[in-house]
Amino acid sequence: MDPRSVDWAAIPGPKWYSPQCVAEAFRALMRTTWADQDPGAGIRSAVGNDHAGTLYPAAVVGTDVLLHIISTCPGAPRNAALHILLDWWGCFQPEPGFEAYTDQDGHRVEIIPTIMQRLEQAADTMRVIAEHDTQARGLVRELLRSLDRGWIVEEPSP
Repeated sequence: MDPRSVDWAAIPGPKWYSPQCVAEAFRALMRTTWADQDPGAGIRSAVGNDHAGTLYPAAVVGTDVLLHIISTCPGAPRNAALHILLDWWGCFQPEPGFEAYTDQDGHRVEIIPTIMQRLEQAADTMRVIAEHDTQARGLVRELLRSLDRGWIVEEPSP
């Protein structure tokens, strides 16, 4: 899925959601190299609040773009996309007031269950990638284990 083909402005979000930045953040991710320090920062900030650990509705379609990058862009972009999903997993929650939204087709979309469903649908492709890409293998396996456990939010230790 080409991030430029998405109408990011049609996806609701809080006042600090900047749809004009999302496609560029994904294009930058697709150009990432092993030398880049934190290639996922742009995505985490474009479709969520990285500091608050929240996801905006755009993270749902963003998951589709990340899965496309994982499937088609081996090397640093694939690994960065895997890291983003792992960063989100169980640590990020929907932005308050944006736990669900109505998409352009009028369907109600719940953020976390839909992200999990999209990953579940891509599990077979991810397993094939893990078989053939030694650089991504560990990350893919960790993501699939996380999927099996569910979106468990770990409480901080006292």
